[in-house]
Amino acid sequence: MRQLLLKIFLFPFAVGLSFIFLSGCEKKNDTVVDISGNSPFISQAAFSLKKVYSDTMYNNQGLKKPDDLLTIHGIVSIKVVHPDGLDKIASVRFTLTEDQTLSIIKEGLLYDNGVSPDTNALDSLYTQLIEYQFARVFVGTLTLSLWSVDKSGNSSNVIYLPLEILRRDNQKPILSNLKMDSLVYVSDQDQFLQLTINASDADGQSDILKVFFNSYKPNGSPSTGNPFQLYDDGDEESHGDIIAGDGTYSLIIKLPANTTIGIYRFEFHAVDRSLDMSDVLIKNLVVANRPIVN
Repeated sequence: MRQLLLKIFLFPFAVGLSFIFLSGCEKKNDTVVDISGNSPFISQAAFSLKKVYSDTMYNNQGLKKPDDLLTIHGIVSIKVVHPDGLDKIASVRFTLTEDQTLSIIKEGLLYDNGVSPDTNALDSLYTQLIEYQFARVFVGTLTLSLWSVDKSGNSSNVIYLPLEILRRDNQKPILSNLKMDSLVYVSDQDQFLQLTINASDADGQSDILKVFFNSYKPNGSPSTGNPFQLYDDGDEESHGDIIAGDGTYSLIIKLPANTTIGIYRFEFHAVDRSLDMSDVLIKNLVVANRPIVN
């Protein structure tokens, strides 16, 4: 039933797409195109979906289960012009990319042929219905990329439209198992310290957007490098992380030679894709002179 309502809601976009609708839409051009030249140009773009809340969607049995595969339906329409006429346009294309992995999960063509969901043929508005299936546990951003190619092989500018997949009853991330030194002796050489912390999220590990800390000097002033991001990328050499995607976030930091002695405060945070923040986890690092041994 919910899927039927979703389709009833979405398909009026195909009928109602117009220049007024297009003019207020978000767009970004990644190239500067001289429309007086011989390249196609995308001037406006619209996608009927901007945010989808997966926890409000039902499967095709009218149920909600953690292992559901859900399908979204969205209509995209763009205005394409060519200085030498529309007959010079060879194709209008799209790709749908999952931002976290940068993988293309859907691609295809848009049409200006008057066949639904396109409303009028040869009016320079190219339209397509995009359907995508995803697991209910997925949280993240998809990016719709749109561009055109003419018969001479010239490409237009590219327009990007984001689609966020979120949850309304979001659970904030949880930090635990912080491992870092509590005491370091000052040295006349740079020292390198490794920090690791576990971050988890009841909405799934992919819901964690970033893990970071801010550090504060003994006088209370913030470090100039704040915030410092920790990584779960398996890059042991650069970040000290051993296994990618295991929920343990790591960073190697440099303690400069002759660092001022005192107590440094570290405040750790995790942020999810709904921008909810974990409780802060605080750890102090004491930098002291090495005791003299008689």
